[in-house]
Amino acid sequence: MALVHNGPAGGRAGRFAALSAGVALFAALCAGAAPAAADDVTIDNLAFKSLDGDSFAIAHVEFTNTNLTKDEVVELLTPDTPTDDDRALAQKLKADKIAIPAIDILGKDGSKIHLTGLTASRVDAGRIEALDLASLEATGTDNGGAVSVRSGALHLDGLDVAQLLADDDPASAALSPSRLAGMTLNGLDIVAPDPEDKPGQTIHIAVASIEVRNEYSGGSIKQADAKVAGVVIEPSPGSEAGKSLASLGYSKLELAMTIGAKYQADAKTFALENFTIDGVQMGSVGLKAELTDVSPQLFGTDSAGRMQALFDAGVASIEIKLVNGGIFEKALAYYAKQQGLAPDKLRAQWSAAVGQAAPVMLGGSPAGLALAAEAQKFVADPKTLTIGAKVKSGALKASDFIAVSDPSEILGKLDISAAANR
Repeated sequence: MALVHNGPAGGRAGRFAALSAGVALFAALCAGAAPAAADDVTIDNLAFKSLDGDSFAIAHVEFTNTNLTKDEVVELLTPDTPTDDDRALAQKLKADKIAIPAIDILGKDGSKIHLTGLTASRVDAGRIEALDLASLEATGTDNGGAVSVRSGALHLDGLDVAQLLADDDPASAALSPSRLAGMTLNGLDIVAPDPEDKPGQTIHIAVASIEVRNEYSGGSIKQADAKVAGVVIEPSPGSEAGKSLASLGYSKLELAMTIGAKYQADAKTFALENFTIDGVQMGSVGLKAELTDVSPQLFGTDSAGRMQALFDAGVASIEIKLVNGGIFEKALAYYAKQQGLAPDKLRAQWSAAVGQAAPVMLGGSPAGLALAAEAQKFVADPKTLTIGAKVKSGALKASDFIAVSDPSEILGKLDISAAANR
């Protein structure tokens, strides 16, 4: 079993074969709980061998107050149970609590996956009140090199996959789209061969923490917030990616991300309040946007309805903010060396270039001249640069872009602003 399994895995065996697979398996396994004719089911020393040769060992299983029989629980856990049967059992399943202290998977190629502390509470018809995974460790090979994956505690709140489980069932149209009220992940660490480089070169990816909070109103998202901290992307020093980073003065990328968004169904407005990516010794890029005429269908289960809602939505305003934390100076030094110029001379060239380009791009309008002036201030003393565009009346929709033949027509509908170092 390769650590990352791309081929058919006999029903659900493939779900185990990656970091997401352990969690996906358990979410599907738990998808339906809170008893009808209920009882407790306890099973020890389960062992399976899938059709593709992978071995599964589960030392202990507890289903508390469940409506499944012991045989049905075994069938649900069996890797090669046919997909339709697996789905039917997951939809039927009801239990107050499900606990599996550990799962071990040994692939026929020597790959290993060890999951601990899988628990789910108040699972009912594809709705899971809380789902936890204490840890995951996996080792294997890919592209001729070693792969290791380690994950800390994962916690999910308010997971609802009832509609996903219903799939082609006509009744699924009446169900709410899949949703997740909250998630926390404490640590993820991956080391794998660099697929873009020669053998022996690796890439290390780590995440310190992820936190997600979602609030819903009816079938639509109301508020969504996410924070991703301590992201590290570290290629081998001898790899092409490592050399590229080193040329800019970095041995690795250290990043963080913050997202905040709000949707008002009555007003049909969607606001991207904050989407910011920060880089250590680099700076940050932030984006804000306001959309209008956003139908609740955008968050529905009908794909045609979602596409139509996206087409009908309009952009009222957008703002981009750049904060320099060292990347400008590093890029200036790199390109100056490449071109054999003194950094100050190259800076002057950049300033002249933006001074000419901005007015041309904006058709020689006063806004273009103002944008050029602010951009030149930023090049001279790079601290912050904020550029905004607001539609003068209403919002710009997809149909507006399709209808115009001259881009200046679109620019004429916008109020464009810029501010440097403020």
